[in-house]
Order: sequence, then structure tokens, then C-alpha cells
Amino acid sequence: MQIHYFGLSSFKIQTKEATVITDPFDKESGLLSPRGAADIIILSEKNNKLYNATSGFSGEPFLVDDPGEYDLKGVTIAGIPLKQGDDTTKDGKPRYVTAVLIESEDIRILNLSHIREFSMKEDDLEGLGEIDILILPVGGNSVMTAKDASKIVHEIEPNIVIPSHYSTEGLSLPYEKIDGFLKEMGGKYETMEKLLIKKKDIVPDQVKKIIVLEPLR
Repeated sequence: MQIHYFGLSSFKIQTKEATVITDPFDKESGLLSPRGAADIIILSEKNNKLYNATSGFSGEPFLVDDPGEYDLKGVTIAGIPLKQGDDTTKDGKPRYVTAVLIESEDIRILNLSHIREFSMKEDDLEGLGEIDILILPVGGNSVMTAKDASKIVHEIEPNIVIPSHYSTEGLSLPYEKIDGFLKEMGGKYETMEKLLIKKKDIVPDQVKKIIVLEPLR
């Protein structure tokens, strides 16, 4: 499996059978919208224009834009709607963002997308099972703060943590830099262009590894 980072909450996850894209962002972000070939596109908030720029992808990708369970091309997806505090949508309804559990090649990834508030209770967390890789926003403003994100890491206890949704070069949105989160997590991390990983590389009960992925340009 390979994991690449576009920016904000958008990733490309390549398995042996499929290319999965999460939350492709609009050019209003200041960044060039993700593009390329895709088999599956996951939208965690389909009515939010910033995170549903799907037009740049070729082929006939299957669109996962509602909570629920899906099984496609060797990839199992479970979408879990999380209520975002008192936030509301344009029509006044409570705002939900979908957290997504992705499993392929025996690797389990929990992507918290661009949530501001993590509303899962202890029983819900236990129901998720072991998480190999946790992807979570750390840039504050309309997403989680670095401090809140670090608390969630300690609650979920994944083997690998990939921070997302922080200030990157060219981004016109007012998110904080990644430095605060890295400090909260002890300051030890690795920087990579992409994460290339197999199940055998994941060591149970290892010290949490923080991996910062350089955004694709």
C-alpha cells in the first residue's frame, strides 16, 4: 500500500487493486485541485464545496459520499457520521462530517477527515477495533486544535499517525502550521514523500510513529 498527501484532508491511497481518493479540494483553497485516475472517491461532507472537487479524476470512480458500509475492489469502507457540536449547515440542520474506516491488505486506516469535534464514546472506539494508521486534522480554526488532536491519538492508540489539514505552501485558508501538533506529540517524527507500507511493517504495541507526508505538487 502507498499513501500520498495532496493537502487539507485529501489523500491518495493506492492498494494492489484500487486507487482511493479522499476529500479532493476545490481551487478556492489556493491549491491546485487533485487530479488523476481513481477507482474510489470518498467525500466526508458531500455538500461542502471545498471538499468535493471530483471533476479532475479520470475513469469511472465509485463515489462514496454517505455514511455506511462499502466493499469495492478489495477495499472495505465504513463511514461513521460525527456531529460537529453546535455547527449547522446552510439550511440550519446539524452539521455532520463522516469519519472513515478504510481496510485493505489487512491494514486498517481511520481517517478523521476535517472534523472539528470528535464525538465518539469509549464503546464506539472499542467497536472500531485496532487501528494501524490514524489520519487526523491538526490545524485548528474550523478543525481540531493540535492539543485536541494529540488527545485523540492517545485515546485511539494507533501504530502510525499521519497529520493532515494544516497550513502548507500555497494554501490560502487560515490554518495553523504543523509545529504545534508535533510539539504536543513529543517532537519526534519522520518526513516522507509517500508512505509505502505492508502489514508486516506494523509492529503491535510499538511507540506511536508520527509520519509527515510532503504534499504532492
